[in-house]
Amino acid sequence: MTVDQSWMRAYKWGGVSLFASGVILVVFLCSVLIFQVDLPLTPQAVLDNPTAPVTLYLLAALGELLLLPAALSLYLSLKGVNKNAMLISAASWSIAVTIYLASRGQIISLLPMSGRYAAATSESMRAAYLVSTEQTIEAANIYGNMALMLHQVGSIIVGLAMLRGVYGRRTGYLVTVVGIMTFIGTFGVVFRSLSIFTLFGLMLTAVWQIVVGVKLYKLG
Repeated sequence: MTVDQSWMRAYKWGGVSLFASGVILVVFLCSVLIFQVDLPLTPQAVLDNPTAPVTLYLLAALGELLLLPAALSLYLSLKGVNKNAMLISAASWSIAVTIYLASRGQIISLLPMSGRYAAATSESMRAAYLVSTEQTIEAANIYGNMALMLHQVGSIIVGLAMLRGVYGRRTGYLVTVVGIMTFIGTFGVVFRSLSIFTLFGLMLTAVWQIVVGVKLYKLG
């Protein structure tokens, strides 16, 4: 299958965006280990030292924002396989990014609360800040998990389309399997043992985004 050559510049920008998003995901995962940030976040840890988690979530938001031009480029390069399916995939990614940003914004908003918590003069005030922070983190986690589910639904559709597209069957199988693995991992909020799938899924997501980003750039 050939691609529409009238979108060469879009392929290049989309390839750069997808590659950068993959690299940022690698940096994010490495930073979690280096800075020893416990995930999921705990209220006390965020209020005591918000710099590390806020920085990480800003980084995550940047990587997720880069998925928007990547989604458009993937749609353009694979619409010849199944236009309707790729529209659903691009819409899933776009909605997922919006929810991702809302989730990250909630964590980032906790930065000024840390100062107020440190300045609190009574245990009742400190307890109130802890409760408020806990509720914010819980809401952010729910939104983040919803976004991850939508993101992976879109990725599975992309992977299946790649089986008949210009990216090669191996790449298509990789994207599909990783999408399914990560989607299963989202149910770790109910069944803790499934959370391991999220970790491995995100690691492999970074790999395929870098690989496909290069291929997408070369299409241009």
